[in-house]
Amino acid sequence: MTDQPITVIATLRVRPGHERAALDAIRHCVAASRQEATNLSYQCHRDIRDGDVFVFVERWASPEALAVHETTPHFRAMADVFKTALAEPLHVRITREI
Repeated sequence: MTDQPITVIATLRVRPGHERAALDAIRHCVAASRQEATNLSYQCHRDIRDGDVFVFVERWASPEALAVHETTPHFRAMADVFKTALAEPLHVRITREI
């Protein structure tokens, strides 16, 4: 694994009527992800002007750590909910501090 942490910024919009399922999946994934050994920080924020928009800000030890995270049961469960809950495709940026 590389030794430089990465930050993931992911933005999503939930479809009307799917808020409860999305929130439940997000809350479960956030709690479980924070327990992963290679997770440095994992937060999800809700837009105060547009309550259908959520923004994840995650820090991982490496790109490889993120790849492992994406195979976990809690991440897969959230991704499954997102298949029907999202109003538009997820927008993800993977960044590294300069």
